[in-house]
Amino acid sequence: MINSSEQYLDALGATQSLTAEQTAELETKGYVIIHNVIDKDWLEDMRVTFDALVEKEGDNLAVEHHQEATATRIANMINKGTVWEKVWSHPLILSVCRHIFRGAFKVSSLNGREALHRGGHQPLHADWKKPRPDFPKVHLVNSIWAIDDLSAANGAPRIIPGTHHRPELPEDVLADVGLPHPDEVVFEAPAGSVMIYDAHAWHGGTNNTVGTRRRVLHSLYIDREDAQQQDQRKWLKPETASRLTPAQKWLLDVL
Repeated sequence: MINSSEQYLDALGATQSLTAEQTAELETKGYVIIHNVIDKDWLEDMRVTFDALVEKEGDNLAVEHHQEATATRIANMINKGTVWEKVWSHPLILSVCRHIFRGAFKVSSLNGREALHRGGHQPLHADWKKPRPDFPKVHLVNSIWAIDDLSAANGAPRIIPGTHHRPELPEDVLADVGLPHPDEVVFEAPAGSVMIYDAHAWHGGTNNTVGTRRRVLHSLYIDREDAQQQDQRKWLKPETASRLTPAQKWLLDVL
C-alpha cells in the first residue's frame, strides 16, 4: 500500500528522475547545480517582489528569523507573495529532496538574502548544529536560488565538496572557519540557477567585493520528524492557507 507521504509527493510532481551525473554529484560532492530553473518572467517577478518587501519591511526585515549586519535578509517568505509558491514546492527540487532524504520531509523555511557591498562573509558552517548519533542520516537539505548572477566577486556561496560525509562540524576540526578552504567551490552561476545540497555539508557566504546585486533565496527542507526552522503552524496566514492544495499543506506540515 502506498503511504500518504508518497501520495503527496507524487501529487506535488516530485517524480522526476535524476540523471546518472546528478546522482553521482549528490552522493560524492553533496550538491548539484541546475541551470535555467527560473524563466525570464518569473525571475523579473521575483526581483520586483524581493525589492518591494525590503522597502516595505524596513527595520523589521527578518525579525521572524534573524537579522545580519552585512546582508539584507527577508524571512517567512511563504506568507509574502504567490511568486514564491513555485519555489518551495518546485517539482524538480522536491524530486532531488526525495532522493536525498529517502523518506518523508517537509519545508523548514523560505528566506531571502543579499550580501551588501563589502559584506556577506560567513564562517564555514553546517546548517545542522546538533550531534549526529544517527549519522549518516540526512536531517536537512537546502537550496540556493540565484535571482541575480552569482560570482566570486559579488559574494557567491562557497561549499566544501564531500563534507556531508563527515559527522564533525567545521568548527570542531578547522583552526579558523573564516578562512578560505583549499577544497572550496564557489557557486558561480547565472541568474535562474539553483544549487541543491545536503545541508550537513560545510558552506558559507563570501564577501561582495564589487557591490553588484546578489539576491538569493534559501528554500530549506527538513526530515519529517524534526522541528522546522520556522514553525509553519505558527506563521502561516489564513489567506496563504486558503490558496494551497492539500499536498502543499502536507509539505508545510500544516494539515
